[in-house]
Amino acid sequence: MLPSLWHGLAKQIHRHQAAKRDRFRERLGHSSIPRPSGRVIWVHAESVGEVSTVASLLHDIAEHGHIVITTTTQSGAERVESLGSERILHQFKPADTPVAIGRFLDHWRPRAAVFVESDMPPVALSILRQRGIARALLAARPSGTRRRAPKIAAALLAEFDLVTASSQSVADELEGLKVKVHHVEDLKAYQSAVTEPLPWSEAQRTRPIWLAVSAHPEEYDLLFAAHDHLQAREPTALMVIAPRHPVSSRAWAPKRFAPVFFSDGHQPKDDTGLFVMDAFGHVPQLHLLSHVSFIGGSLGKRGGHSPWEAARAGSYILTGPDIANNAPAYNGLAHEIITTPNALADAVCKAWAAPRPAPILRSAKNSQTTRAVLDMLQAQC
Repeated sequence: MLPSLWHGLAKQIHRHQAAKRDRFRERLGHSSIPRPSGRVIWVHAESVGEVSTVASLLHDIAEHGHIVITTTTQSGAERVESLGSERILHQFKPADTPVAIGRFLDHWRPRAAVFVESDMPPVALSILRQRGIARALLAARPSGTRRRAPKIAAALLAEFDLVTASSQSVADELEGLKVKVHHVEDLKAYQSAVTEPLPWSEAQRTRPIWLAVSAHPEEYDLLFAAHDHLQAREPTALMVIAPRHPVSSRAWAPKRFAPVFFSDGHQPKDDTGLFVMDAFGHVPQLHLLSHVSFIGGSLGKRGGHSPWEAARAGSYILTGPDIANNAPAYNGLAHEIITTPNALADAVCKAWAAPRPAPILRSAKNSQTTRAVLDMLQAQC
């Protein structure tokens, strides 16, 4: 109704995300890279978490055509770049207005549009339907919006040709809205590409190391207090933290730990107590350094992040109590819930004294969702 309002909002989002200024026009539908020849699939994944959800699936689908993946956030853009595939291209999500979406679709001419987890832009869905472009919603997750506005949600969900759910409880909720759920599958369970460890010296690799991955600012105080306890027991203990959303400021990293940042191109020194992974795409390498991981987003009210990356690496999984967003995954995986710095330090020490668990590996090529998306593409030929 008010395109200028949406365009102004897009400009604010772009500036807030610290994205490159010359890429703002992508949010108005002006593509900054040429369209490759052949089949193109549009995938929208809002941010880093959604990109990670479908990372394995993207590589499989890219064997059958190029993918243009849009994100709203800069961190999502960096996660796409870390996938390292010439067949997976990134653009920022166009504003949900007829002009911006029309420009985007005119340029890319996608064979299908795939939305990940929760995004349901009404204008885009309507135009995609008008143009006869297949539409899929993959790995639908719990949503407060569906509960607050069920009629609107049902109308938007009716626009999709293919809907999959991340858990049976989500599937039941969608079916209660008269939506056909084709498959129930947690895509985060699938195997990532094998990686080489970070090129640290043997002296640094063999230190007692523990990880805090996908950590949020509200969790830092507890995590750092736990590390104080660990260093009192093991003076050479090294904490490696991978913030969910890296920021340019470094004031949050306690100087008492002599922090070292990955983006500076350094590895830890003997006196380093904290190593900060402030770049995307390297968490699997971190898991090769340590077999104990605290999974962030679980000490506040964010619902917790997925434990599957740690499980695939063969890691002892530690988490806070708020894991509602990934409850089915945690129900099937060994884990320990902690609420205090002492409890976290005790759990890390216990993991250090135990052998690494066996990795839990599954291949995305065998997933129902991958087959369903490829069948949808085939039907568009």
